[in-house]
Amino acid sequence: MIGSANLTAWFPDWGSTFAPDVDMPFHDIYFAAAAALILTVGLAVVFVRTFMRRGDAPAPVRGGALNLPLLGLWLLGALGLAGFAFQAGLPGLLDRGVAPYGAYGVQVNAREGAWKFTYPEGSVTDTLRVPVGRPVKLALTTEDVAQDLLIPAMRVQQAILPGRTTTAWFEAVSAGTFPVYSGTFSELTQDSLATAVVALAAPDFDAWLASVGDIFVGRTLPEVGELLYNRHGCKACHSLDGSKLVGPSLKNVYGFEFLTTTGETIVADDAYIRQSILEPNASVIDGFQPVMTPFAGVLGDREIGAITEFLKSISDRGDTGGQEGK
Repeated sequence: MIGSANLTAWFPDWGSTFAPDVDMPFHDIYFAAAAALILTVGLAVVFVRTFMRRGDAPAPVRGGALNLPLLGLWLLGALGLAGFAFQAGLPGLLDRGVAPYGAYGVQVNAREGAWKFTYPEGSVTDTLRVPVGRPVKLALTTEDVAQDLLIPAMRVQQAILPGRTTTAWFEAVSAGTFPVYSGTFSELTQDSLATAVVALAAPDFDAWLASVGDIFVGRTLPEVGELLYNRHGCKACHSLDGSKLVGPSLKNVYGFEFLTTTGETIVADDAYIRQSILEPNASVIDGFQPVMTPFAGVLGDREIGAITEFLKSISDRGDTGGQEGK
């Protein structure tokens, strides 16, 4: 390894402005440490050959006093190597500590199973897209256990701790797709938390941001409804497979009749779905508690319509218009 002429093969190609601040100090320290190793081993070999007792050599004699100048020189060399390593990495360490003013902020939420990247405009993705040539600041949180954000090409590694918000930033220097991993290795996270950073030229990033800003573009209404179901955390209380959680399953809800806690029988039609979203505790299905958070002011008519179409798509009576309930 010491004789390797292609040290850059140890690292991915530079993907951010941080890369030189990481790679160059590493190479410098590597060569300095290699030189120190060669010097130490070389001197050891020379001393062994010089002072090795041979058959006709006289009996061993007691060693003399310490050579203080040589000892001091050796100590200064060791301190110099440590100081060199410290000063080589310090500028990059300080630079990484504080994001530049005006950096583009992205919220990063990690949990066992997925990354969630939330942009200032409200868009949510599972792949991090960033503009080239603009600093990006990541605010990192985790929903469950400690995680670790690892982006090798960007030379970014940041711990994500429960109950805290940690930060990291980088500036992409070229367009491309760069792998993202969880630096915390476990049976659950090693593969499932693999995603990517997609660096786009500024015009392409602006175009992408405009396209994802409207969730209705390029999606059918049921697809938008499913996206909203996942985005707003509905799956925490409502399953899609018929199993009961905190609230009733959403499978086979639309078009069916239900008994409410007040003894009234209702049909889950468009009007009831709308009321259940905006005023969920006004009419609660029997067997469940009125604990759902109202979404009035959060979801508009288009979003409610999309959710309704999604519920129709997973109901055996979705094509009845809610008029046939038993």
